[in-house]
Amino acid sequence: MTPAPASSRGARLRACAAGIVALAIAGVAPAPSARSGPSAQSLDELTIPPLAVDTFSLDNGLRVIVSEDHSTPLVAVEMWYHVGSAHEPEGRSGFAHLFEHLFFEDTEALAEGEFKRLVTRAGGVFNGTTDSDRTAYGEVLPSHRVNLALWSHAERMTRLRIDDDDFETQRRVVEEERKLRVENQPYAGSQLTVDTIALRDFAPYRHPVIGSMDDLDAATADDAREFYGRFYTPNNAILTVVGDVTLTQVRALVEEYFGEVASGPEPLSLPAVPTLPRTDGERRRVEEAPLARLPLVWMAYTLPPAVHPDHPALALLSQVLGGGEASRLRKRLVDDEAAAIDVVARIDRRRGPGVFLLGAAPVQGVEASEIEALLDAEVARLLDEGVTAVETAAALNQVLTGAVTQRMTVASKAALLQRYALYHGSPHRVNEELERFRKISPDELLSVARTWLQPENRTVVIAQPLRAADGTR
Repeated sequence: MTPAPASSRGARLRACAAGIVALAIAGVAPAPSARSGPSAQSLDELTIPPLAVDTFSLDNGLRVIVSEDHSTPLVAVEMWYHVGSAHEPEGRSGFAHLFEHLFFEDTEALAEGEFKRLVTRAGGVFNGTTDSDRTAYGEVLPSHRVNLALWSHAERMTRLRIDDDDFETQRRVVEEERKLRVENQPYAGSQLTVDTIALRDFAPYRHPVIGSMDDLDAATADDAREFYGRFYTPNNAILTVVGDVTLTQVRALVEEYFGEVASGPEPLSLPAVPTLPRTDGERRRVEEAPLARLPLVWMAYTLPPAVHPDHPALALLSQVLGGGEASRLRKRLVDDEAAAIDVVARIDRRRGPGVFLLGAAPVQGVEASEIEALLDAEVARLLDEGVTAVETAAALNQVLTGAVTQRMTVASKAALLQRYALYHGSPHRVNEELERFRKISPDELLSVARTWLQPENRTVVIAQPLRAADGTR
């Protein structure tokens, strides 16, 4: 491995009102808040320029996506390893997330903290995230330092140091993160419960990304080194470079830094997804939320993998129900009934089964059962009456607005291309999907809703505050 390169020429719901903790615990993203009234005018004719997409692969299996964008002198570099919580061995839950932390530590050529110093001194920022399907690492830098980002990824792919002290330090960091983001948040546990119940038929998704502290406490640095060798390999990764670079430049640098890296074991395949939608009946859980002051109701419908052709229509249905100030749930629960502080509707897309999630936090004095009944009534009305042409146009407007937003920065474009490569099998699909959205009719929305938003395919989880001795919460 060459030394670090020198500089060449060539950074979930909205927070509920009245102090309610955001429903965004564990990744619940808010729907766009744009108002879309009855006279909403479709943006159907809006022209969104296609992204430039070039791809190539190395002999060792590393796949590379390049998108040239010379509008600003910046570059985003993202490496996604196709290992998430779904790939963890039995008894080793939380390892993918643990590696998100270990990957920023020392290597054979980088002392502890040196990677962070190099990136920040170059004027860049970095980040890492983990979910059930992948672990992602990315940087945004001035484009003439793209070599630094690529070299550091190659260095960490091949020469990460995992000693007992590093492993123990990061294990404790993860433990504190779990306390902060799960155990000390009023509704985080209920969100994790939704996933584990709704997706329990798919074994890889039965445990949360953050894992079990019992599993991590039982693990050793040797276990971590074995995990690293199994999953952190070029043939289990996709590298994306977006910004003020050229395909020729990136190809030369990638071949220089990664060309001699040995391929690893065959990537681990996930088991077949069970037949969906479920027909075994509603699943239900009421659990105590000791830190909460108000109940929270989740209603989730199990969905097929992200590659399924119904997903664009499901995305529009999510917008109709909960996307913005004029959505059905907000109008009914918040505006008309004054029963809820806020509502959320979103889709969790995965390589395996996902969920169509609805949620609402009631105002003081409204019981969770009332909120559940209102959510159920709005879904039933959707299945009975369908969606109007005006609502369909408004939902499409929000999707197109989101598509523009996702194309505004090199970082968001790099992540977008990675998602299409991971979930759809090709980054080129990014330039095809919007046309699919434009062709969706109200009749198709009704058909898709009647397929997936059925009671027998539903999971209901209610987070219930503890009652005081006098019956109050």
